[in-house]
Amino acid sequence: MLEVLGLDQPAESLYLVLVDNPSMSVDELYRHTGIDSEAAVAALKRLEHGGLISRLPGKTPSYTALPPDHALEVLLLARERDIQKVRALSGQLTERHREARRGRSSTALIEVVTGRDGVARCGQQLFKRAEREIRGIDAPPYAQASDGERVNSATAVAGRSVRSRFIHARDTLSMPGVLARVEADILAGEEVRFLPEAPMKMIIADDQAALIPLLATPQVLDACILVHPSALLDALSTLFESLWEQAQPYLPGEPAAVGPNEFASDEERRIISLLAMGMPDEAIARQLEIGHRTVQRRVQALLGRLGAASRFQAGVLAASRGWWQPEDERLSRSLPLSGDAESPEPLR
Repeated sequence: MLEVLGLDQPAESLYLVLVDNPSMSVDELYRHTGIDSEAAVAALKRLEHGGLISRLPGKTPSYTALPPDHALEVLLLARERDIQKVRALSGQLTERHREARRGRSSTALIEVVTGRDGVARCGQQLFKRAEREIRGIDAPPYAQASDGERVNSATAVAGRSVRSRFIHARDTLSMPGVLARVEADILAGEEVRFLPEAPMKMIIADDQAALIPLLATPQVLDACILVHPSALLDALSTLFESLWEQAQPYLPGEPAAVGPNEFASDEERRIISLLAMGMPDEAIARQLEIGHRTVQRRVQALLGRLGAASRFQAGVLAASRGWWQPEDERLSRSLPLSGDAESPEPLR
């Protein structure tokens, strides 16, 4: 745990022992921790130099831990200063990186990122750098780093005040496990909508950068364009907002009464949401892992209960009767937001 403050394992082990004891001699520390004497001496010197322990006077070398609240705070402040220096250096290196590529490109406003690992890492950086909002269009193929880590917005922004909105292609619901992943993202605070077709993959972070595939319909995501603030980035932002308005929300919501002694179950709300997006019975059965005939029977029962003449009308009537929460109500209870006070988490 204390490695974030620059302490290695021997130093941390010795320090924790001293915290739990008034004082200990060097020999006692050797016996208690089993650390090699040479490594222990070096670690004790680092702890003393860092202001975490103090050597006691006497013939036999012994040490005591200084009050951790003060000692650790000093190290934290020092580490924060180091982080600020690295951030300043990061800005300088970024500018040097762009400057070195100005002669190779017609404009410094875009960069070509190549290689599967490079694309995945770039996507991860966009998610982690976002401070206000992540927006995107999700469709296969998906980026994955060489260490196996997937690029996922809900995971990257978890616990942070970052709004996350993603549009999915409706056809992705025919892929196994997609619905479960989408619902997990929604529970993590992500806002999700569906379109019959996704025109392209895209990630936009804070209106400061966007990542789009180099090819219109890539079979493998191994080349992308990183777009910096420019008219092109503005156009991508406008495109996303236009598609967002057209897209169909997927909001199973919470149980709600639909009439006397009549309630919509979790499964019924999922079926209604998928019906409203035009999903066929076969795809609904795959996603909910129930039989095709079971879906057909339940769809007919739902149409009858709602008095709907069509599958789409069933979705509209179910929403109007409170079978799932309206979107604005759900958003009002979502994660806290930063940035604009009027606003309401796999290139993925």
